[in-house]
Amino acid sequence: MSKLKTKEHPAQTATEIALHLAKQSSNSLLRAEDLTGTTPAAATKALARLAKKGVLTRVGKGLYFAPKDTLLGRSRPSQMAIAIKTLEGKTRPTGASAANLLGLSTQIPARPQVVAFMSNKPKNADVARFRLRRGSRPQPIPALEGALLEFIRERGASAETGPEESYRRLRSLLTQQLSMNRLIDLRDAALEEPPRVRAMLGCLFANADLSENLWQPLKASLNPFTKFDFGLFQGLPNAKEWQAK
Repeated sequence: MSKLKTKEHPAQTATEIALHLAKQSSNSLLRAEDLTGTTPAAATKALARLAKKGVLTRVGKGLYFAPKDTLLGRSRPSQMAIAIKTLEGKTRPTGASAANLLGLSTQIPARPQVVAFMSNKPKNADVARFRLRRGSRPQPIPALEGALLEFIRERGASAETGPEESYRRLRSLLTQQLSMNRLIDLRDAALEEPPRVRAMLGCLFANADLSENLWQPLKASLNPFTKFDFGLFQGLPNAKEWQAK
């Protein structure tokens, strides 16, 4: 089998890459898309090969679980985890689930609250509280960034933290946790959102002293005569500059 040489996986076969990821991701669900440094076809074959050897467990079409040995035997994924992984890229955390992921609430809903970009509820829909949002599907972004867009869309209504603490934590998220590439992807995803979301995210970007080149496209996308209800974000010092009512 030919080997692919990359910075992340120097001279490794797809199976070696898959095995390494399986060990790193013990007790996690894996798809071919999770393997970097190889082709989709090779990744698919590698995961199937490891499942045949018993290293992974196949739990759905193209979906595998990396089990962990416990005192009660090998671990198994929950139906909730399978449903969320299957819908990866098609859903975003919302409501209390979004606020919890962002560190703005201690509430952990018994069933995750998610918005799903599809016409009909998925299989195993009972494992989460799905809110359907029909129409064109936005570009996939990581759950953290998706949670931030949904939190902003709801004007911060699910936050348990007060305004000042919420601003501080979101500023830390934007300046310390997200790379510039992730911030650009977040900005581009926001450009597909309603104007109020673009305004509030741009306001947060500017308040965090991020580059004008990053937030200027959001500013340019707004009708300068429209005013928006910023909810929790009304108290940001630059809210009026971003057309808050």
